Amino acid sequence: MRIERSFEDTVASFQNFLKESGHPSNLIWVFRDDIWQRPETVLVKYPTSPANKLLAQKVFNEGCVKGLISINAIAATDDEVAATVWFPKFTGEEVQGWNGGIKLSIDDPLPRATFIKPTRWWFMQFLPQFRQYQQREWTIGTQQWAAA
Repeated sequence: MRIERSFEDTVASFQNFLKESGHPSNLIWVFRDDIWQRPETVLVKYPTSPANKLLAQKVFNEGCVKGLISINAIAATDDEVAATVWFPKFTGEEVQGWNGGIKLSIDDPLPRATFIKPTRWWFMQFLPQFRQYQQREWTIGTQQWAAA
C-alpha cells in the first residue's frame, strides 16, 4: 500500500504539528550515528552531516513505497528539533500493530538536546557506553542503514 505524499508536504505537516505542540519547527535531521540518548539529555553531534537531509528524504521515499513511515522528534533546543525518519526496512524490524501509514510523533517528554562538536564526538565514539547505546538502539537508523 504505497503512500502518495511528498517529503516536503509531510515535513510541512510535521513542522505544523511541532508548532501546535509548543516546539520549534526548525528541523535537524539525525540518524543514530549523530545522537546518544542519555537519561537527562540527548547528545547531538552538531553540525550534522549535510547529507542527512538527503538521506532522510531517501528513507521517506522508501518508506512510502512500503506504505509505512515514521517521522519522530527525539530532542530539542530552544530553536531546533532533532528529528529522524524510520520505517521497518529489513526483516525483523517490523513493529507489532503498525501496518501502514505515516506516523508523526514527538517523544513525550521531549528531551533537551545538547550539541557536541564533531571533534569531541569523535572521541566519544570510543566510550563503551556510547558503543552499547549504538548497538541496542534499533528504532533509529544509522546513516549506513539509510544509505542501503
